[in-house]
Amino acid sequence: MATTPHADRPTAPPDRPENAYIILVEDDPNSYLVIEELLKHAGFKHFYHRGSGAKLIQLIEVLPQIDLVLLDIGLPGEDGFAVLKRLRAHPQSARAHIAAITANIMHQTRLRAKDAGFDSFISKPIQPDKICDQIRSMLAGRAFWW
Repeated sequence: MATTPHADRPTAPPDRPENAYIILVEDDPNSYLVIEELLKHAGFKHFYHRGSGAKLIQLIEVLPQIDLVLLDIGLPGEDGFAVLKRLRAHPQSARAHIAAITANIMHQTRLRAKDAGFDSFISKPIQPDKICDQIRSMLAGRAFWW
């Protein structure tokens, strides 16, 4: 059993990374489309998108599991920190690896993300040559803070 940086949330990694259930919460269509194409090309099968946290809970309630959430913290309306609280409070997503994604790479933002309970922090713009390897590593229980 792999563990996230938060020892109270053990997670069992999917049998193969490509079988993981991944949700991207991202309001920028360009960012979403780039990540979606990269994941499809890498063989990931279960990838879902929401443009905000508004209908996220409805989605997680119909999925058989949630392994990874890539959560933009600069969402309009309800920001990623508020969405994170709801995800951690819901039994279906409480143990998922949740990564903050943001263009705000200030040290204070990283500290706030870590203190809030994110498991990883990925800066934008997404690096196409690295994102799939980062996702595989996060699914294996490792964290990223850059």
